[in-house]
Amino acid sequence: MTKSEVVVRVAGAAGEGVQSAGLIVAKTFARSGLNVVTYNYYQDIVRGGQSWYQIRASHEKVMSQGDGLDLLITMNIDGLVRHTNPEINEGGASPLQGVAIFDKSISGYKQQTGVNYCAMPLSEIASKHSKVSLMKNTVAIGGAMAALGVDFETLAGVIRDTFGKKGEVAEQNVSAARDGYDYYVSNFKKIDKNLKFSNQRKYLVGGGEAIGLGAVSGGLKMYIGYPMTPASSALDYLASHAVKFGLFVKVPEDEISAINMAIGANYAGVRAMTGSSGGGFSLMVEALGMAGMMEIPLVVYEAQRPGPSTGLPTKMEQGDLNLVYGASQGDFPRIILAPGNVEECFYLTREAMNLAEEYQTPVIVMSDLYLSEHYETLDGFDFNFKIDHGKRAKDGQSGFKRYEYTQDGISYRAIPGQPGLMHNEDSDEHGETGEVVSDAETDPKLRIAAMEKRMRKMQNYIKKMPPTKTYLLDDADYAIVQWGSTRGVVEEAINILRAKNIKAGAVEVNRVFPMNPDIKNLLSGKKKVIVVENNYTGQFNRLLKTEFLIKTSLVHKFDGEAFYPGQLAEEIQEEIKRGD
Repeated sequence: MTKSEVVVRVAGAAGEGVQSAGLIVAKTFARSGLNVVTYNYYQDIVRGGQSWYQIRASHEKVMSQGDGLDLLITMNIDGLVRHTNPEINEGGASPLQGVAIFDKSISGYKQQTGVNYCAMPLSEIASKHSKVSLMKNTVAIGGAMAALGVDFETLAGVIRDTFGKKGEVAEQNVSAARDGYDYYVSNFKKIDKNLKFSNQRKYLVGGGEAIGLGAVSGGLKMYIGYPMTPASSALDYLASHAVKFGLFVKVPEDEISAINMAIGANYAGVRAMTGSSGGGFSLMVEALGMAGMMEIPLVVYEAQRPGPSTGLPTKMEQGDLNLVYGASQGDFPRIILAPGNVEECFYLTREAMNLAEEYQTPVIVMSDLYLSEHYETLDGFDFNFKIDHGKRAKDGQSGFKRYEYTQDGISYRAIPGQPGLMHNEDSDEHGETGEVVSDAETDPKLRIAAMEKRMRKMQNYIKKMPPTKTYLLDDADYAIVQWGSTRGVVEEAINILRAKNIKAGAVEVNRVFPMNPDIKNLLSGKKKVIVVENNYTGQFNRLLKTEFLIKTSLVHKFDGEAFYPGQLAEEIQEEIKRGD
């Protein structure tokens, strides 16, 4: 960790406002002009247990939650002990080496080396402004911002926006934060992290929000989804902004209804999307195959969490690739996209909306809990985008065949009610005009022609794919292959390895299926190819080896938490040393 950054962790039990406090800190940093990445650690309970929210900030680029911890805000003794004791490790999280801010009523803890214990009268100060006990969080945040030299008015603006519709409550919180800020200045030393505050606001955007906003930018008109963590962040964002965006958002009785409603809307010519986590996606599988057979455009957002069954509902894993890659029986074309960061969540989801119509096939956008529920700062999005509905038949088009055997595998598509374009669509195998050909007496050539027609779409898509992204790969001896949300932490691990004169570079795959053939050339000639992913069996590793017949090694993590850059760099280095 460099000197010009800070890592802040807000810790406490579920129900103590940990995430809300963490977001206030993150927004304050973003409005101060710092780059921010957050990490949300919480349990599947409403009250009790331990949760924490981590914010890493710097005027330089930050790519992951980092390895160190400089400032701790904790609401109870469990949080104080847990995050200062080096013998306690949660998924790779580092213990505090810096300032701990906590209520002075907390006692009975063993002081750790390297920790500056700053006991503040949080509850006492809060009680002067409100009877709401959670206001002590605001007092603590005031102290934390004072410790880092953040301008108080920036914090006050964030608090006022957070409690925007509660004017009196907002001002009570501002006053409480002011008292906490002043108390820290009067009693403790400032932390020198060499942060440079430009005070030029940056956008702080969550992964789920970017998925939703990208879909809207891509022409989304309907979103149908049943709530399931972590896909719910996108549903919540779209539902909250439905009126502003002119959206129809529906929560049906289950995921089977959700996907069928989305298919029906797309069939009728309305851009619709559905989403869920792995358990809900499992219920969608049969309908996904129907969309593939009937060649109806469909975008599905699949946000991964550990399984099987309900698994670890509030943890992260990249364990659903096999499910998504093989969803539904039989062969049919599909496109799988996996954003690597919040920015890609926006652009790839928007692109998915066009791809589904252009190729008239299901497009699945894969995320995970880490990416869906963490926030990053961005300078903004480019909203210039041309919506492409693909091959649409014109009214009265002569000789219309819904499933015409074309060279690119894509047929003209008609919307129900278009004059002169009446046609049949069926979930059974069919010929060019939509007539069912599933009878046992049918000429097998019709099945062959229909299958080859559909599968030609992917050949066409592969030719148009943009080059695969890389990071410091040109002079690398070792290629680190990643997919999805591990992008930032892999890049940071590579920087650590480079500082040790280990020439590693990354191949960053966000178009998971079909894969770009250029990947084989990118990996050619490297001393070793190491795949990094968050699952037990190495699902992407298997797909990569099958696709390109190359030799690889696997570095994986499957404890429900994301990789940490220092930890990952060590594991990659060990894998390099291991040889063949």
